[in-house]
Amino acid sequence: MLDFESSDSDSEKQTRTTQVRHGDNLGDLIARAASALAVDKSVFLRAAIAKEAKRVLEAGSRHTLTPEDAALFAAALDAPPAPTPRALAAAKAYKRRVVHAD
Repeated sequence: MLDFESSDSDSEKQTRTTQVRHGDNLGDLIARAASALAVDKSVFLRAAIAKEAKRVLEAGSRHTLTPEDAALFAAALDAPPAPTPRALAAAKAYKRRVVHAD
């Protein structure tokens, strides 16, 4: 069935609802897509929503650097700047307050 994977949540009891208002064009598109996959609209919508939600969360969980940015980042790690007086004071205050920081 094309590129369709039913949602992991299809096996759990479906007790929650979410209402979405849309126009005729989107309604027709949803109906045609569900029909093309030979699944109910609700099955299609759950799978589409789950796929997009996972994509959004995955995309926000990491950063992709250009080769130039990666080189600058690596260089900064290899030669960190000297700590500022404010950073030194913060580290000293932390050591006074925290006895064990495992």
